[in-house]
Amino acid sequence: MTASVRRTVRRTRMAIRRFGLPVMLLFGVACVAVTWADPADFQAMPGLWRVVLRAVSNGHAGPSRVEWHCVNEGDDPWARFAALPMPAPQCRRGDQHRSSTALDWTLSCAGMPAPSGHGRVEFDTPEHYTASISLQGRGEVLQVEGVRRAACTGPSD
Repeated sequence: MTASVRRTVRRTRMAIRRFGLPVMLLFGVACVAVTWADPADFQAMPGLWRVVLRAVSNGHAGPSRVEWHCVNEGDDPWARFAALPMPAPQCRRGDQHRSSTALDWTLSCAGMPAPSGHGRVEFDTPEHYTASISLQGRGEVLQVEGVRRAACTGPSD
């Protein structure tokens, strides 16, 4: 190895020692920052969703009802995924909390103590979610499962 190659190797090693730790720390911070999801960036894929709803009575799920709906990029997840049938017409959703993969809310129903119940939509992948609504004294009253099936192909989807 020539003297100039040895000097180059030595300078490179010193530069790595001098700048390597700060660069590695900066890279590590950037990686951690990427894993923190902004709740406004809801992690559900747009497309055609097949939604299966089951009413639950006395702990037993009833027959399923299938609905289809198209979710577009930028749609409000509260309107598209948490718009579940209320257990009674006098129930209203309130105290809403949202993360990048879940929607949680409480229910207030006339004639029942507040809060009367709660609901939750949780995504385990951007293409699959489960949801439920529970009432105080009755337990779970609705089970929901949604699966993205395809891209939306037109305005009539």
